[in-house]
Amino acid sequence: MIYANRLNKSFAGESILAEINLTVTANSVVAIVGPSGSGKTTLLNILADILKADSGSVSIDPNHRIGYMLQEPALLPWRTLAENAHLGLELIDGTISFSQKLASGLFREFELNGAQNKYPVQCSLGMQQRTALIRTLAIEPDILLLDEPFSSLDYDIKLRVQLNMARYIERKKPAVLLVTHDIEDAIALADKVIVLTDKPATIKAEIDINLGFPKRDPVAARTSPKFRDYFERIWQHLKYLPSL
Repeated sequence: MIYANRLNKSFAGESILAEINLTVTANSVVAIVGPSGSGKTTLLNILADILKADSGSVSIDPNHRIGYMLQEPALLPWRTLAENAHLGLELIDGTISFSQKLASGLFREFELNGAQNKYPVQCSLGMQQRTALIRTLAIEPDILLLDEPFSSLDYDIKLRVQLNMARYIERKKPAVLLVTHDIEDAIALADKVIVLTDKPATIKAEIDINLGFPKRDPVAARTSPKFRDYFERIWQHLKYLPSL
């Protein structure tokens, strides 16, 4: 579980996050939407212990493994896709003890089967992003932090990746915090959507999502009669932005 209490963060005297409270439990997905530059990535970095909050607290079980997928794939160019996917487990175990069965399964699920021996320069940005997702999931994290994980994917591939992501979450039951600019993705995947204000970011709204399906299905979710209602509700909270 992730529990954040009254987080505040400033850079160079500019307040970025103000009094952020957040709870994400196991086997749940919380999505965060908000304007660019509102501190969404900063929040993930604090939760991942990359940055320290100026005040407030973060409570995460020290025995829980955190998987953090950054906005950029950040693949090592001298390693193949498979070797890049191994990296997290190598760092954890100190050895190349990556499960070939798990590797093959994830590459197959995310439609990269046959591309394992290619280098990043030979691959599209979408293929690189999927490899970064495989690298994150391969360590079987208890807590999953995702920063715009679908931004480089074509729409049809994105839906299939999201479906496999949903199945992974059902199997492994991590606590998932998803940052996205895409309202539809947030509704389709999340149990709750949090809307942030512009800087200094505060929580403007928390919206529980219930589309009437017994299991999380991001493809079927988009067919729910409630889907458009949630979209409009979230959009109304975002309309305060001058650029919109």
